[in-house]
Amino acid sequence: MKKTLAALAATAAFLPFASAQASTLSYSDSIALATTNWSNTLSFSKFDTSLGNLTSIRFDLSGVVQGNGNAESLDATASTVTLSLGSLLGLTRPDNSTLVVTNPVFSQTFNFSAFDGSINFDGTSGGSTGSVSASGANFFVSSSASDFALFSALGGGTINLGLNAVGASSGNGSGNLLTQFSTAASGVAKVTYTYTAKTPSTDVPEPASLALICGGLGLLGAARRRKHKA
Repeated sequence: MKKTLAALAATAAFLPFASAQASTLSYSDSIALATTNWSNTLSFSKFDTSLGNLTSIRFDLSGVVQGNGNAESLDATASTVTLSLGSLLGLTRPDNSTLVVTNPVFSQTFNFSAFDGSINFDGTSGGSTGSVSASGANFFVSSSASDFALFSALGGGTINLGLNAVGASSGNGSGNLLTQFSTAASGVAKVTYTYTAKTPSTDVPEPASLALICGGLGLLGAARRRKHKA
């Protein structure tokens, strides 16, 4: 009997204080491959505050750079030349402040002879990467109150973020070097909301439930008193 009373009392005590459940919601948008440099807008759903309380927002950004690079060394001696094809992609808030950046880069190294007399990006003093591509990814997790306010609203809604891709290619290794680059880039961004959601067990029991629990405790107490009198 004592054990039963204790169990019911414990249940009544802890029902209003059950732990909240952690949940996530993710939304993504993308920009197809386009010649750098470009700026565009991505659209995401805001967090609906009626679902619970935000604990963090994660921003994932992945990008691809694609293109080709050419080089011709004009040096009078042999040289080692590296061509790097890259694009700097940045995801920004509506006020243009940066959230996350990624920089996919492809690199290739050439061993060139002294200038062979022809500027054709070929022969012994010139070369080309051909058509190449590279990918990159990065993320940022925010737990700031300002981002929570910016990315949430009662009922949800939408928010527009900026995505831009800047060409970031280079050639080095020769003091007198001619280079040509042609690049395009694409990007994919994802916004993930982590929040604590209310569950039925986190709500304070309704009056009817409390009455049922208290009534059960009362009946058990009465039965115990009768047993002692007997």
